Parts: sequence; structure tokens; C-alpha cells
Amino acid sequence: MSSAAGPPLAAPGPPATPGGRSRNVLVMSGAMFLLVAGEQLWTRFLPKYLSALGAPAVALGLWGSSKDFLDAALQYPGGAISDRWGNQRALITFTAMAGLGYAVYLFAPSWPWLFIGLLLASAWGSLASPAMFALIADSLPQGRRARGFLVQSVVRRLPILFAPALGGALVERLGLAGGMRAGFAISVGLAIGTLWLQRRFYQPPPSPAPGPKAGLAALWGLAPTPLRRLLVADVLARAAESMADVFVVLYAIDVIGVSPVQFGAWIGMQTAVSIGSYFPGAWLAEKTGRKLPVIVTFVMFALFPLLVGMARDAAGLTLAFVAAGLRELGEPARKSYIVDAAPPGLRGRTVGAYYLARSMAILPAGVAGGLLWARDPHAPFWGAAAIGMAGVLWFAAAWRERVSDRAA
Repeated sequence: MSSAAGPPLAAPGPPATPGGRSRNVLVMSGAMFLLVAGEQLWTRFLPKYLSALGAPAVALGLWGSSKDFLDAALQYPGGAISDRWGNQRALITFTAMAGLGYAVYLFAPSWPWLFIGLLLASAWGSLASPAMFALIADSLPQGRRARGFLVQSVVRRLPILFAPALGGALVERLGLAGGMRAGFAISVGLAIGTLWLQRRFYQPPPSPAPGPKAGLAALWGLAPTPLRRLLVADVLARAAESMADVFVVLYAIDVIGVSPVQFGAWIGMQTAVSIGSYFPGAWLAEKTGRKLPVIVTFVMFALFPLLVGMARDAAGLTLAFVAAGLRELGEPARKSYIVDAAPPGLRGRTVGAYYLARSMAILPAGVAGGLLWARDPHAPFWGAAAIGMAGVLWFAAAWRERVSDRAA
């Protein structure tokens, strides 16, 4: 990607080599590990923290929709910044913004302040996402990108094996407020360490020729038909996730009666299942094409809320979290197709436009889930399951993949 004028934020060094570009992927993965480890100490308990600070049920739904809105609104600007500044400089800037967001969480005196922190903290997960996709695409040949996304997905989820349980232990030992603030403080420290890692070890790439100018409408016109069909199914799957996921911790703790440590352990188990599923998912993508693993992913998006709503005890929730882990089986295949379909020089904007469209489309889901939760704790899960199954049926019927499109 092209770099903006002015001194780079990364440490100066010799011109990038293929090995140097691979090193950039490793640096990005290390940065991701540190920031995710910090966030996973507290992110699953944020709805409970909002409730303890006095937020009503509709505000909890608004929290979920706000996350979706920021994910939508920030994706395309993040891709444009990545294309203009270069991936490394963009990622360093977004890390600094996320650290400021964690600091706002730490010192927030009341629940509305958490929404301000969310605006800044979303820089890493939303603004940075297109830059991470583009960095992988720029650093690896097409035949290795699905495996590159597999590695990225594994590294991203390794902290979830232990961090939610540690966060639950902090909550039990220090109380909800004390445990959450301890987690926020740790995240601030990890963000500072991540900034040092990125500035010290990123190797500036050679500046490629700038990509063609293209707005959102032009990017949509350049998108192949299978990518558009994938987007529709993805919208339905993520709407199901947004409608239900913010209420899972409340259902588990308040309705089923599990402890925060138990809930954190289930998140770790879910992540272990996700990590284990990536490898057969990549194998399926290589042997059969990308359709089958992505279908399995969408089926699990529908099955997870159904199983949560049916659960009456810990055993039922255990089965639900296994299904939740299997939602990731087709993610490397899905992501590799998105970057393969993006023109060089427009990768950041293409990825940003895809996620902008997806996230804008699911904005009402979180608020709808909040309204359903206020009527019946089971209702958000039944609605989410129905929407998710519609996505499965659309994708299975509409997707056509040529042999040449298969993940290598």
C-alpha cells in the first residue's frame, strides 16, 4: 500500500524483503495477541458491568447495536487510511487510539461514559481490520493466504483460552467494579507494550504504485457475484449473532445461575473448539472448495442461539458453546476469498466496504434483541436462530464456486 508523506511511525530500516514482509505478519500477530489478551479479561462481562452501573435493558441492546454501528462506520475509513498511509503506520495509530479507549473505560464514572470509550477502543477491531487483511494479502502469495488467515485466526483466539477465566477470577476476587477496572488497567499497559513492539519491529515495505481511485459504488461494481452473495449470507449470520450474543452472559449468570468463573471457562472451551476447527476447515477448503466449510460456519451461527435458548442447566450451555466454537470453521476460507477478490491497491477499501455493508445491515439486530429480552429472556435466542437459518438456506442455494476460486 502507498505511504503518506512524512516520517514513518515504524522504526527506519532497510528496504523490505519477502522475509521482511513475512516478519510484518509476525509483528502484527504479536500485537494482536497482546491486545486481545487484554480485552478478553473484561469484554465478555461488559454487559453485566453496564447493568451494574444502572444501564436499562434497552441500553444493553443499544450497546450491541453501537458496537455494530462503529464496526460499520469505521471499516471503510480504516481501509482508506490503510491504502493511503500504509498498513504499518495505520495499525500503530489505531493501537494508540484503542489504548485511549481502555483508559476511558478505566476512569468512567457512569455507564454512558463506556459508550465514549467504545468509540476509541473500536479503533483496533474496526479501523484496523482492513489494514490487517491487506497486510496479509501484501505479504503472502495468493496460494498461501488462506493459511495466513488460519494462523491469524489461531493467534487471535489463543488468549481467549485463558483470559476470560482470569477475568472472571478478577471479578470474583475484587468484585465486579474492582475486577473490571483491574482488567482495563492491564489493557492500557498491554496497549503501551504493543505500541513499542510495532514501532520497533515493523519493516517499512517498498511503496507500490497507488491504486486506482474508486468510491463505494465503484467498488461494489468491481465485486464478483459470488462475493455479493457471500455478503448477503454473512449479513444474516451476523444479525443472528448480534441479536443474541450480548445477552448470553446475562442468561448464563442470571437465568441458569452459573458463576463468572464458569462462564469464563466456557469461553475458553469455545475458543479451544474454534482453534481445533480451523485446521479441518482449511483442509476442507483445499480439498472441496470454500463452500462447505463456510456452510458449516453459517449453520453454527443459527444453532448456537437455539441451543442457548433451550439450555436449562450447565450441560445444555456446554453443548451451546461447542457450537459457538464451530462458528469459526470456515472463517479462513471466507476471508481469503474476500482478499482474493479485491484488486491490488484497493484491498483496504474493498475489505472496508465489505464490512461496512455487513455491519450497517445488522444495526437493528442488537436493539431488537434488547426489546425481545425485556419481554422474555428466551425470545432473542429464538429470533436469532430463525435469522441464522435463513442465511444458511440463502448461501447453500445461491453460492457457485469455480474450481479456480478454491482456496489454495
